[in-house]
Amino acid sequence: MDRSKLSSESNRFIEKLRLYLFSQGIEQSDIEEVADNLAQRLYEMEQNNEPIEPITEQSPQEYLDELKKAVNKTKAPSLSWLIPYILIGAIVFMVFGDVLRGVLYGEIVAYSFFRILSTAVISVLFIVGSLLAVKYTAKNEVTGAKEYQIFAIPAVISMLLFIAAYFMDGYVETSLVTIPFLGNVILLGIVIVIAILLSIWAKTWILPVILIAWNFPPLILENTSLGVDMQAFMSIILTVLIVGAYIYLESQDEK
Repeated sequence: MDRSKLSSESNRFIEKLRLYLFSQGIEQSDIEEVADNLAQRLYEMEQNNEPIEPITEQSPQEYLDELKKAVNKTKAPSLSWLIPYILIGAIVFMVFGDVLRGVLYGEIVAYSFFRILSTAVISVLFIVGSLLAVKYTAKNEVTGAKEYQIFAIPAVISMLLFIAAYFMDGYVETSLVTIPFLGNVILLGIVIVIAILLSIWAKTWILPVILIAWNFPPLILENTSLGVDMQAFMSIILTVLIVGAYIYLESQDEK
């Protein structure tokens, strides 16, 4: 921007800011970007006859602190979006492999009433815990690593409860809910659609990638002449490679 259009007061403050950033070891290109943005802001204020003193009478550090607060208010949404993603993703992950084998091999898919009930109860507890975490972080304006730690609490507790319920399922005798072949086909279609819609909404395809990486290598290796132990080992290797490749490509795309 042509800074000759600015008042002398605005230009003096911009130069003070540039000098301060330079003294802090900031790269020249970044300094010029900050200065240009500030110049544009001051120009618009002067054209609209708005007072520029609230900015120019600050010290450069005070201005940068104010700018940081403004950025924090408009940053990416809170981690609360992870609540439905983790919950629905976990249920999809548990069901996908079972119904896939049911469709491909005609295996009988059955869930005990205890497993269905425990999944529902744990899901409700996870939602309640996550909502409390959202309320706490919003009320106390928590950001950064602490926000991750707070949201991790209900997620870890729910994961431990899911694991406990999985092992208890073999010891608690309840009636079974059997899903016929047609039901498996329908349920598989529903699960795939949910996974795709969830990924589009969350703007990440990690869930479908994990589903593919976890379920398809064992199915492929079953048809080879490899022993059971080697199949298990190769399956783990392929799963790690597929997920790792996706994470690497996504990180490169972010860069």
